[in-house]
Amino acid sequence: MNKLGYSKIEILVVIVLLGIVAFITINKTSYAFAVDGSEAIDEVKYLIKVQAEDYALANTTLFDETTTTYISVDDLIEAGYLIGNDDGLLTDPTDSSKNFNDTKVKLEYNAEENNVTATVVD
Repeated sequence: MNKLGYSKIEILVVIVLLGIVAFITINKTSYAFAVDGSEAIDEVKYLIKVQAEDYALANTTLFDETTTTYISVDDLIEAGYLIGNDDGLLTDPTDSSKNFNDTKVKLEYNAEENNVTATVVD
């Protein structure tokens, strides 16, 4: 019997096998595209910390009466040290309905070293 092509069954088997291989490959490599929300939030908190330290060093009058004070992220946005969205909000990268504007930052000033340590208060 002389065949000039493939039967429908042979084509169906090849398509199913290719589908199985593609499914397994996608499942094994899909972790590479996963976004870890905790890392993104940690990066935002680090940015807040660094900018708060810069803000405090530029405004040492905050420490005239005390060596420890608190500011909010909203203060940093208003002073231009952080940039919010169009509404002036610094949004959570994992949930856009949440924001960091009310988050407090503890600033501790060391006058001897002219150094400020900022801590984001959760």
